[in-house]
Amino acid sequence: MGEGDGLIAETQMSSFKKKSAVSRSWILLDSRGQGKIMDLDKSEIMRRVPINARDLRILDPLLSYPSAILGREKAIVVNLEHIKAIITTNEVSFFCRMI
Repeated sequence: MGEGDGLIAETQMSSFKKKSAVSRSWILLDSRGQGKIMDLDKSEIMRRVPINARDLRILDPLLSYPSAILGREKAIVVNLEHIKAIITTNEVSFFCRMI
């Protein structure tokens, strides 16, 4: 095995990790009240909204967390039973569970 083989294996492994990211549907409302539905994974949400991954964990529907409202420097994270949202000065993002 040469030097390039390790790089190829590492690249394949990183591309595998990217494919395994789970995207969820979110309803995004901007400051004018215009809404749209988008499928976003955690990394895309963290790029749009300035919050940490640990704050997104309380919004995960597969995990059981008690109701909470987290105030962060640039966002408010809301988890109230069936209402899961991220509020910023520019937009509100609601987790949308499609039935």
